[in-house]
Amino acid sequence: THSFGRSSKAILEQCRKNIASYFNVSAAEIIFTSGGTEADNLALRSAVRDLGVTDIITSKIEHHAVLHTAEQLEKEYGVNLHYVKLDHCGMVDLDHLKLLLEASDKALVSLMHINNEIGNILDLSSVADVCEQNNALFHTDMVQSVGHFKVDLSKIPIDFFAASAHKFHGPKGIGFCFIRKSSGLK
Repeated sequence: THSFGRSSKAILEQCRKNIASYFNVSAAEIIFTSGGTEADNLALRSAVRDLGVTDIITSKIEHHAVLHTAEQLEKEYGVNLHYVKLDHCGMVDLDHLKLLLEASDKALVSLMHINNEIGNILDLSSVADVCEQNNALFHTDMVQSVGHFKVDLSKIPIDFFAASAHKFHGPKGIGFCFIRKSSGLK
């Protein structure tokens, strides 16, 4: 209710709009966090707690922000944790992903866009299409790719993704989570 607060809010909302326009989404779908780890945790924990996800499908080469959270959700909520097969280059076996999804009740797939250790790049469109065909939610850790790869989310059905500002020349200690409004997450 004071001028400093109003001007700060205006700057924050302009940042939210700028980020949203980069991904072709609405500003309301961008939630600021303290970094990529918090954004990953927000998406995974909320999907289990609020959306009734019973199965998490990920890979063994994910960042610990996803792996440790998934393992903890397995302990806390009894979530079924599955690891999709990878080829010798670390690329996802889409046929195995389809099999895992067909055997799942309410699944969340969490796979990183660009692996921070081996550098492989996930085909977001293919994985998103497989998830959509099987009524599964799709989360991707895009910490390594935001600002380096243009991703139009009006064309790729990703439900959630995590980003960290310092990876694209922003300040440390700031990140954001994209939460598609049609995902059902509040």
